[in-house]
Amino acid sequence: PKKVGPQPATQYLFALADAQGNEIEAGKTYSFTMPADAPIKEFWSLIIYDLETWAFIYTPESRIGLSSAIDMKTMKKNKDGSITLYFGPEAPKGQESNWIPTAGKKPFPVLRVYGGTERFWDKSWTMPDIELVK
Repeated sequence: PKKVGPQPATQYLFALADAQGNEIEAGKTYSFTMPADAPIKEFWSLIIYDLETWAFIYTPESRIGLSSAIDMKTMKKNKDGSITLYFGPEAPKGQESNWIPTAGKKPFPVLRVYGGTERFWDKSWTMPDIELVK
């Protein structure tokens, strides 16, 4: 379109630091929990880019990210319906289906939101922080 409206269909949310304000580092494992009540009409996806090249991180697992539209059936949900996603060099034990490999690259997580609801746009919802696992 020639003009994007005040509430575009897609939004990209980035993280450069974890919940403690520390820069996200290569070689470490992080988690992000998407709440069950996230204000999203369509779907979300978490893609992990290589911060050095801004390209996808290609690995033997062929998984650059996870999405509620494609991967929901295989991801493990928490008891409250939220989903904890992990990214790093190795999957936490038992969390392989919720893990995005980083192959030693410096990760740049990007959450894509497709169809944010009013709670997204009026900022009454706060997106959870990235947490350092190890």
